[in-house]
Amino acid sequence: MARPRIVEKDYYQFQQALRRAVDSGNRIDVSEKQRWRAWVKEHHIKEASFKSFGAGMYEGLQPVIIDQDDEWGGYYMYSKDEEVVLTWVRDPD
Repeated sequence: MARPRIVEKDYYQFQQALRRAVDSGNRIDVSEKQRWRAWVKEHHIKEASFKSFGAGMYEGLQPVIIDQDDEWGGYYMYSKDEEVVLTWVRDPD
């Protein structure tokens, strides 16, 4: 299995992708516990590691998942105040 990495993406493009995900019902928030846990498990996300890493770089990061099969599908941590977005990426083997 490929080693995961954390990548910073363009905040403004992310905001557009997130809006499209909301409009199409593909946004998953932490409050949707069952759906959230299932997605995280299926995609092998190490939430504690990701959150710890992100908190060391930026303050006030919020997690969100875009559940779609395109370049913007994935697990994100973002901050409106700092206008930053990080994503968890696992390259294919």
